[in-house]
Amino acid sequence: MATNKLHAILTDIEVEGDVENGQQRKRKLYSVQLSVADTVVAKSTHPKPHSSVLKWEWNANNQIWFEPSSTMKVEVYRGFKGVNFFNKLVGQYQGNVEDLLDTDANFGLMNKKGNPIAPKMKIALSLVSTSSATSLNSGGFSTQNNDYLAIGGLPAVVVDPRTRAQQAEAGVVYEGFKTVLQGLYNCSDIFLPLKTAAGGILTIIKFVETVLENKKELEDLKAKLEAILSIVKQYQKQDSLHALGNRIEIFCTAITTQLNLIEGMHKHSVLARGAEGTKDADTILKAIRNINSLCDVFQMDTQLNIEGMVGDILQRLNSSSIEKLSHEMTSYKTRQSSYGDPTGCMQGTRVKVLEELDTWASNSNSSKVYWMVGMAGIGKSTIAHTFCENLEAKNILGGSFFASRASEKTRNARLIIPVIAHALARASPPIKVEVVKAIENDPTLAEPTYININEQFKRLIYNPVRTTAGVVDKLHKVVVIDAIDECANLEVVASLIKLVLEWASEIPLKIFLASRDEYRIRNAFGTTRDSIREYFYLHNIEKDVNDSSEEWPLASELSGLVARSGTLFIYAATAVRYIANGDEDYKSRLSAVVIHGQKSINKFETDIDSLYVHVLEKVCEDKESHEVHHIRKLLSITIFLRNPLPMEAIISLSLESNAHSYLSRLSSVIHIPDQPGAVVAPFHASFPDFITNPDRCSLKRCPFPSLVASEGHELIALKCLKLMNQSLKYNICEIPKDLTLSRRDTANSPENVEKISEALKYSCIYWAAHLAEVKVFDTVLVDSLRIFLHGHLLHWIECLSILSKLQTGLKSLGGIVTVLSAFKLHDLQLLVHDARRCLQMNFEAVQKHCMEIYESALVWIPKNSLIRKTYIADVSRVPKVIVGLSDSWGPDELIMQNGSSVKSVAFSQDGSRVVSGSLDKTVRIWNVTTGEIEAELKGHTDSVSSVAFSQDSSRVVSGSDDQTVRIWNVMTGEVEAELKGHAEPVTSVAFSQDGSRVVSGSDDETVRIWNVTTGEVEAELKGHTDLVTSVAFSQDGSRVVSGSFDKTVRIWNVTTSEIEAELKGHTHWVRSVAFSQDGNQVVSGSDDETVRIWNVTTSEVEAELKGHTVRATSVAFSQDGSRVVSGSFDKTVRIWNVTTGEVEVELKGHTDSVSFVAFSQDSSRVASGSDDQTVRIWNVTTGEVEVEMKGHTGWVTSVAFSQDGSRVVSGSFDKMVRIWNVMTGDVEVELKGHTGPVRCVAFSQDGSRVASGSDDQTVRIWNVMTSDVEAELKGHTSWLASVAFSQDGSRVVSGSLDNTARIWNVTTGEVKAELKGHANSVTSVAFSQDGNRVVSGSLDKTVRIWNVITGEVEAELTGLTNSVRSVAFSQDGSQVVSRSIDKTVRIWNLTIGDSQSIFASDVIFPDGSGVNITTLGEFHIFYPSQQPPLSMNSPIQLSDNRHWIMTNLCDFYIPSRYRNYYCSSIWGSRICLGYLSGHVVITVAL
Repeated sequence: MATNKLHAILTDIEVEGDVENGQQRKRKLYSVQLSVADTVVAKSTHPKPHSSVLKWEWNANNQIWFEPSSTMKVEVYRGFKGVNFFNKLVGQYQGNVEDLLDTDANFGLMNKKGNPIAPKMKIALSLVSTSSATSLNSGGFSTQNNDYLAIGGLPAVVVDPRTRAQQAEAGVVYEGFKTVLQGLYNCSDIFLPLKTAAGGILTIIKFVETVLENKKELEDLKAKLEAILSIVKQYQKQDSLHALGNRIEIFCTAITTQLNLIEGMHKHSVLARGAEGTKDADTILKAIRNINSLCDVFQMDTQLNIEGMVGDILQRLNSSSIEKLSHEMTSYKTRQSSYGDPTGCMQGTRVKVLEELDTWASNSNSSKVYWMVGMAGIGKSTIAHTFCENLEAKNILGGSFFASRASEKTRNARLIIPVIAHALARASPPIKVEVVKAIENDPTLAEPTYININEQFKRLIYNPVRTTAGVVDKLHKVVVIDAIDECANLEVVASLIKLVLEWASEIPLKIFLASRDEYRIRNAFGTTRDSIREYFYLHNIEKDVNDSSEEWPLASELSGLVARSGTLFIYAATAVRYIANGDEDYKSRLSAVVIHGQKSINKFETDIDSLYVHVLEKVCEDKESHEVHHIRKLLSITIFLRNPLPMEAIISLSLESNAHSYLSRLSSVIHIPDQPGAVVAPFHASFPDFITNPDRCSLKRCPFPSLVASEGHELIALKCLKLMNQSLKYNICEIPKDLTLSRRDTANSPENVEKISEALKYSCIYWAAHLAEVKVFDTVLVDSLRIFLHGHLLHWIECLSILSKLQTGLKSLGGIVTVLSAFKLHDLQLLVHDARRCLQMNFEAVQKHCMEIYESALVWIPKNSLIRKTYIADVSRVPKVIVGLSDSWGPDELIMQNGSSVKSVAFSQDGSRVVSGSLDKTVRIWNVTTGEIEAELKGHTDSVSSVAFSQDSSRVVSGSDDQTVRIWNVMTGEVEAELKGHAEPVTSVAFSQDGSRVVSGSDDETVRIWNVTTGEVEAELKGHTDLVTSVAFSQDGSRVVSGSFDKTVRIWNVTTSEIEAELKGHTHWVRSVAFSQDGNQVVSGSDDETVRIWNVTTSEVEAELKGHTVRATSVAFSQDGSRVVSGSFDKTVRIWNVTTGEVEVELKGHTDSVSFVAFSQDSSRVASGSDDQTVRIWNVTTGEVEVEMKGHTGWVTSVAFSQDGSRVVSGSFDKMVRIWNVMTGDVEVELKGHTGPVRCVAFSQDGSRVASGSDDQTVRIWNVMTSDVEAELKGHTSWLASVAFSQDGSRVVSGSLDNTARIWNVTTGEVKAELKGHANSVTSVAFSQDGNRVVSGSLDKTVRIWNVITGEVEAELTGLTNSVRSVAFSQDGSQVVSRSIDKTVRIWNLTIGDSQSIFASDVIFPDGSGVNITTLGEFHIFYPSQQPPLSMNSPIQLSDNRHWIMTNLCDFYIPSRYRNYYCSSIWGSRICLGYLSGHVVITVAL
């Protein structure tokens, strides 16, 4: 008897309601498990914190097999974080599996006693397939060994899905099927399963055709069966059909399952009723789609020899990840046309051109790339549109991208590769599998901001197409890319063209490109190598345009119109629209156009002008002057919009109720779409050109004067500000309240974008761009701007974050600062500057979640910030920084954490990017506006010592300790050249001004000049007698300057390779050199702590700049030569006045030596790289200086809270111990006495004393009230690493680098016990709560438990693989927690003697002790008996990546400048951070 097996996929389980029935549980976490027939089949691995809605999710691999009669049980548990997630049952449901397949149903839960509880459960359990166990097993196959059977029930990949209303009636396909299936039948004598399957399909297909409306499914199936027939014939021809044996058998078994389903319905007379029920038809359609999918997988399984499971292929076939590559309005079917609804050529037109294109596309031997070039308006897009239609009819259209200036997406060249990859994947299942695989391996490939287009093209197009060659159609697919000249970034276009030409010969793909004859595009074709130039064909379409026309209605009028049009398609199109819109006046309009065009033409008047003048006259005919004024305003808005808008948005923005009526009268020159959401825009660029030209569009000729750009921008800016003031508000998308709280894992929801109107979107993105073009600020505009800045600035930033336009916001604020300064609106200028700094500092958090602008962003702004004062109500709601918050913004605009020592930095020419080279062998390109990494260039095999941009910023050169120089393409991220020749590390590199040469200096004592094109050495300059540390070209490229460890600076003639001058004077190694812009001076920095300026002509020192206290590592001139910037090992950056030799600014903030400095091109900013692993951008024009923070002057190495949380003690390398008042932020006590750095500090339990350990080998006990030293404990023979008080305060234990721990009597100062046994430094010590034992951790990778009375080792805990950083007892002393230098935490059970690693960041012990783990191998332990008051007890912890402080109520982001803390301490809801800069920060979470 057959037993039906069900196969389902579990997606998620959701419980809504309070599972605790109102009871408060500390640190409660919930888990869920699912059982079928008493067997656990799914178990959550990530517990969820308490919430009104608990949701656990699984991936698609969570598959479940069961029988209809099976019972299923869902159980919800509460557990301890990090210890036991399944500790206590709090709710359960038990029922029939089939009932759970209803995804809309809610199920009640019961507690363990069987009583109902309030919460309701929903389970997402999707049925995948049903199969008869008997029928399958009779064929010798079970579900476990037939992966094809998993396909049953899953949707097939539909190439071109359409609604039923859109489906065209198809002809009968039965005869075609009969031929194909007969072929399969005949080829399958030795494969009876295939013969059976072919016969089965043939039997039911005719009837199925009568049932299904969507004949496309059957046509697709027919095509796939043809492909399978081709495969079988290929194997038959090679006499290797046996190789397909197993594949065919399991494939046919799965096919038969689907056929049985349809046949079963037929036998039971379901089909005999005509399958009128939608459900029946859908069942049949589903089966046909399943067979379609089976054919896809079989094709790939046999042709691609894919080694993975068939299920993996299927998963990729049905993956939605390729939809990330899709972008609306870019294909030929969805494009925005400049001439109304997008259409192709009219019947009978452009015949010759289209025939030539058809021949090219169909000929496998023709060129791979076809470039159609022609002037604007000549009809290239119309031809491309028709070409796409023809290609699609032949099933050889690979994809299309129609560029247009009309929108941001359609002018974004970086979308071309993703859009084409998406189209190719949709058209070919094998290609889709490969594209999905690429995205799975690197999800960033699908991002529109992906910078390396070389890699993107290779992985999304080249590899998938090449890998599947032979599986897809034999004819080359054709990709159509139109109007590439309208893309905003033609550098990207040029790079793409070069890529296409480079790889054209290697893939079965043809590319059609259409554009104007733009220089950069032609240059991209022209600069290709001769060997690949043969792969493209150039067609100048202007030569094909002719004047032929059919007569209508009068030959004379039409010939006149044709003559006026010439080769301008736009003239003809505009005239025809104008005539057609005249309704019954169409005849008179034709006559008027022809007559108007015959008037005398002066130098300002062209044929197209005459037409436009006539159109405007008719529009304003019989209109009152105020109506003409409104028409002109609406035209101004339409013309000067940065991005065209739909009619609804124009009405909202303009507040003009008659906008649609007025603009409709201009429909011959302005596209007025019928479809909602389609944009209103000029048909052609010639109309804006005309109407903004005061000579061509004057009052003498037109009903109103020409449009003035500044007035138009002022109008739009005002409209934008008014709309934002009216519409913006807190939480504009009304997201649930719990999602407005700051949480590190919360992110913007994409669907919220649609909740913001198009007009408001536009206003938020572009208001500042329009304001920047305004020439006069009137009172109305200033008042609207003031209202916006004082009331809606944060709302605006929220909105930009939702729209993913936050970078635009930063640029907007930067531009507005300049505008407001020019118009002397200084109060608003300061507020905008403040907002920009606030957003810049918190960009990462606000970009991820819009509500962070009201949360984390307001925590860290300086005390005197105008944002803090203006938005005081919002600031009062966020956590407070009590100690360590600066009074005002400093000069460092950005601090970018590099993760490794930075050896070199350089600005791009436009100042928008900085490149850095670092110790980790990586070159990074940073966005100077946001601080984000734009690209990581990897390839060097040793540290990168020097980097520089070329003048046009298209390339970067880097020098490395691996002895090579590399030249990188910034756009693609690829290495263009690797220059080898140096015999030692390369220390310095630079481009010549024209980018044709690179100079490098090396430890091999030589300077080399390289030809960038050939990669050859043009000159090797020898003469230095020690390492060459720095090189640079003069501006004109005729000379090179070099500095060396031989204490000299040399100037070389590039042409002759001779030394022109040897500059001597430094008394130590020269580290850095640079030319002034005019080449008359050289600056040098040296280990002798001086910076010197030399006269190149006389070789004399013009100035010796003294001030650095350690070696000067890097120097550079400002663009105008008036200033020099220097970086030093003293951690400072200094800017010097070249004339006076005085320091203008000293920039402090780096916590380690500064290795490199650079001026931006406009000299307004300085970039610096440091061994503190940061890149900093300093603004040197604002006059802001770094505020000296009160506190330590050396590294803060240790911080600790007092037991009541009212004070913090800190120890520092400045040899001081400070005690801070947490409420006031003031330093209460400074404890002086140590003669070496203080490494560790601790409070006694009652807070009356402090213990400190120092490099001076002593422990000191301080009286907090009197500041006196109560005891100086001597005996250790090396630095102190750790100190701790016993619970009663009578004893102190100390750990030292002398490998010992010591227990001291605090009253007498005597050593009570010397604990010896560790084989390396003792890094951490602690008492048990009863004071009877001490635990110690060591660099020897052991933890030891000591008896305090005897001094003996009670236990040695071994097995660790890394040095121990921290140790502590639980409250009852039964367990010890240790954390190693590799950040792993282990809990040791002293009773039973075992241990376990813990990976959570918050752990609770059975005795109630809690452990919070921080990032530097430290943790904080909390004892129930020592918990803060309930009002202050909101447990707080630090995220592992240092970016967040987390509490139960909310999290808050730590900006980059506050992230590099060295030590930390936690008490309740308070946290203290210590920094290498000497700063101490104390925050309180609300």
